[in-house]
Amino acid sequence: MKYHLDLQPAPPRFPPVARLASLENEGCLGCLKCAKRTACVYNVYGKRKFDPGRVTDTGDGLCVNCLRCVQECKKNVLSRVRNPQFDRLGDDYWKPEILASIWKQAETGKIPVSGAGYRGPFTGPGFDRIWTDMSEIVRPTRDGIHGREYISTLIELGRRPARLEFDSRGKLRTEPPRLRELPIPLILDLPTRGILGKSARAAMALAAGRLGTYALATAAEVQNGLREFRGHLVARLDPDRLDLSAGEGVPILELPYVENVIQITQ
Repeated sequence: MKYHLDLQPAPPRFPPVARLASLENEGCLGCLKCAKRTACVYNVYGKRKFDPGRVTDTGDGLCVNCLRCVQECKKNVLSRVRNPQFDRLGDDYWKPEILASIWKQAETGKIPVSGAGYRGPFTGPGFDRIWTDMSEIVRPTRDGIHGREYISTLIELGRRPARLEFDSRGKLRTEPPRLRELPIPLILDLPTRGILGKSARAAMALAAGRLGTYALATAAEVQNGLREFRGHLVARLDPDRLDLSAGEGVPILELPYVENVIQITQ
């Protein structure tokens, strides 16, 4: 099947640092039809607020940098300049552009793929009328997210035989492996550090159920706090006490490696 996620935006607790910052020069003519009110099809100047905590204008984070307001200001008062705070983000690997992309993904839940056409508001006379999101795909698409071709993300989780064996009458002798199908290639893991409360762990288990995948849990969680979600849990057993009954009712057990691990599971 083709996998689909119903997305809900999650506004950030702190406004991301914008790549460009607004700059207003002196010399405003006081036009009755100011470009701030008439040019922006995103209504950035109407939505923006002052953030007293960071002493910044939130409009920089809302702006999509189409520069229509800059173009239509009759006195060239409005301009956009490179934001020095943006350039100071991150390090040699986590560059500002990477952090900005992750910010956007976390807020919208969307993958930043270009080339699928512009889906935002359009403007009227006095501008280009059509805004393009480059680059456009002009060949048969291989984009499984926005394209028409079927590209499955389903995986089969489990052990597979190296080969199949048949008897003289063509009957299959190899025992078919026990596989679990996941519509998306991910499993929600336990955090390696920090402390998550019961509500957060229940949310992870609930998310695994709705996504059709699995969430790892301790044997204690399987038997108590997350018992109602056992159909979508992977029980991680204690390496010092390999008690298979501790994961009763769950579809998958995670065992630490020991020399006789195969014998234990049989």
